[in-house]
Amino acid sequence: MNAAGNSNESSAVETAQASSAEPALPSLTPGELLRKERERRSLTQLHIAEELHLDARVVAAIEDNRFEQMGPAVYARGHLRQYAALLGLSPQLIIERYEALTGVQEIPAPIPASVASAPIDMERRSLAGPLWSGVGLIALSLGWWLWSTVSTPGDPMQTSIPDEAVTEAGSLPSTLPPEPADSTEPAVQPPPPVSNVVPATATTASPTAALQVRLRLQFNDASWTEIYDATGKRLMFGLGESGKVSALTGVPPIRVTLGKASAVTVQVNDSPVVVPRRAGRDAAKFVVTANGTVEMMSAQASGEVPVE
Repeated sequence: MNAAGNSNESSAVETAQASSAEPALPSLTPGELLRKERERRSLTQLHIAEELHLDARVVAAIEDNRFEQMGPAVYARGHLRQYAALLGLSPQLIIERYEALTGVQEIPAPIPASVASAPIDMERRSLAGPLWSGVGLIALSLGWWLWSTVSTPGDPMQTSIPDEAVTEAGSLPSTLPPEPADSTEPAVQPPPPVSNVVPATATTASPTAALQVRLRLQFNDASWTEIYDATGKRLMFGLGESGKVSALTGVPPIRVTLGKASAVTVQVNDSPVVVPRRAGRDAAKFVVTANGTVEMMSAQASGEVPVE
C-alpha cells in the first residue's frame, strides 16, 4: 500500500512540473497567441504574409511583439485584427492583450456636436431637383442665344442685318458707314437735329380758323337739314325733328340746305335772320358769310343748274 501511495505522489509532482514548464494561456502576449495558433495549424510565416498581403518581416515582428516597428498604433491594431481573423481567433481578445502589453488604449475620435445633434436623413434624395435645374439652365442659355441673334439693329450684339432693314428696292438703309477721307465725293452731312421748339406760327391759328360763325336752328316741324362749313366739315346731316334745337359753330362761308324752311327758325351769332327762299318753294339753300349775313345760294352753286 505504501508503494501505491508513493507512485501517486510522484505522478502529481511530474504533472505540476510539466504545467509549470509551459506558461498559462492568460499570460501569453498577442504575438505568442498568434504564433502558437499558426504553428498548431502548421502554417508558415510566409503563408500568412501572402494571405494578408504583408511582408514576411512584418509577420515576424507581430509574433515577436515588436509593434513599434510598424509605425503608428493604428497600423499595429489593423494587422493584429486581420491576423487573428485569418487564424479564427477573436480580434477583440488579441487587441486586449496588445493594450495590456503596450499600455496604449484606443481613444475613439470625438464626434462634432453639430454632427451628433443633426438627425440622420435616411430618405433617398430625389434627382428631380438637379434635373430640372439643369433643364432650366439649358433653356436660359438657349433663350439668351436666340435673343442675341435676332436683337434690334441698334443692339451691339447683332451680327447680321435683319430682313426688315432691307428696303423694297433691295438696298440697305441710309445708315451706312462714312466713306474714306480720300474720297473725291463730298461727305453727306447728316440732317440737322429736329428741334422740339414749335415755331410761333404753328401755334397761331390761321385767320380763317380763328373766325367762327355760330348758328342756332330751332325746328317747329320735321325738316331734312344739311350744313357744311368752308373746310368741308359736316356740321349737320339728318332729319331735324319738331321741338329740336341745334347749336352749331363753323368756319364761314357755311352752306345750309333746309328741306322745309318754314319749319325752321335760324339765328346767326345770336341774331335772328330771314331764310331766303325761291318763290313757290319751301325748300331753301343759302350761305352764311363771315359777317353773319345770309345770302341765297346761286342755282349753279346749289347744283340746280348744271355747269357748262
